[in-house]
Amino acid sequence: MEMTSALLPTKCPYTFQTMDAQATESPFVDDPNEYPLPEGWQGSGTITIAMAGARASGKSLYIAVVVKLLRQLVIANAGVFRAADEYTRTTFEKEYERPLFEQMGFLRPTPSASSVDAPQRRPLIFDIGAHERDEGLQKVFVVFRDVAGEDLKEEGFEARKDGLSFFCHADRILFLFDPMAVHRIQQLLAGAVARHEVGDDDPTIVLQNVLRVLGTDYRPPIALTLSKFDTMQCLADVNQGDNYYSSSVNWQRVMSNYGAGFCRENSELGKQFNYANNMLLHYEVLSLLECLGATELINQLQQPMFGQQPYPFQCFAVSSLGAPPDGDQVSRSGIAPFRCLDPLRELFGRYDLLNGKR
Repeated sequence: MEMTSALLPTKCPYTFQTMDAQATESPFVDDPNEYPLPEGWQGSGTITIAMAGARASGKSLYIAVVVKLLRQLVIANAGVFRAADEYTRTTFEKEYERPLFEQMGFLRPTPSASSVDAPQRRPLIFDIGAHERDEGLQKVFVVFRDVAGEDLKEEGFEARKDGLSFFCHADRILFLFDPMAVHRIQQLLAGAVARHEVGDDDPTIVLQNVLRVLGTDYRPPIALTLSKFDTMQCLADVNQGDNYYSSSVNWQRVMSNYGAGFCRENSELGKQFNYANNMLLHYEVLSLLECLGATELINQLQQPMFGQQPYPFQCFAVSSLGAPPDGDQVSRSGIAPFRCLDPLRELFGRYDLLNGKR
């Protein structure tokens, strides 16, 4: 893996496009007064994350949890963490923090960007402090942009495509795939796991639409992420019987392999990210996705829809809650995230950031 300690580019937090590091306003927005740059933006570095996935794949839940974990990661690496603007502070508190961590319930479905009250119409911007680069200290911001699954569905997508152009300039696209969208996994876990909402949209079509936005010229790294992994872990306790479900995969045996990478966390937050463990997880999740019947999803990334270059991607597995919910509430055992930071830590490591150096 190539690592660089050079100064990070300064990007527009709304469009993710690289801009003049000393500019006091973004040249890529129609109204700089309506879309101002946060305090301290001049000369700063920007790391941009674009969320994608079918409806009910867990994007908002993931953001709620990973922001909390990001704060822990920054502090463990001798940094400071804060919301970069008032919109981020109030939106994260109202839409993510309060419903999940105070009320222990679920977040409301993300409305379409065309809705007046859609919180994802603006990015969430976090200041993670100043970090040592080759040319001295540089303030760094991490920016998240979410997209409603409804805005990535096939119907009417062409009319919405231009509004999603920030995907082209993202440092990482985080695409979530819900294993409960697979019918035979629903069958196996019937009665063992509380049934949660599963989107009607085909994840393959949703990914296709993301790739349509990228076109022939853009190839940002894609994190193909198996979300709600706690539901998969429940398969270790399910007796399939003798091919009762006409499946050649013995999921109980697969998920009971406690030596597998998907059964343990990566390195501690204050230590260097374990890339060997992360690559092992990539191949394990790749195999799991194929067993889940998501081969077409993988094929789309290996055989480009547009242009000649395949899409750089890596597989991850995350669980935002750590256990299936109890009805419409978080499990009584509480919230215990599993490997949620991996897609971010792998990216930060490329820039020699938050990687065990104090």
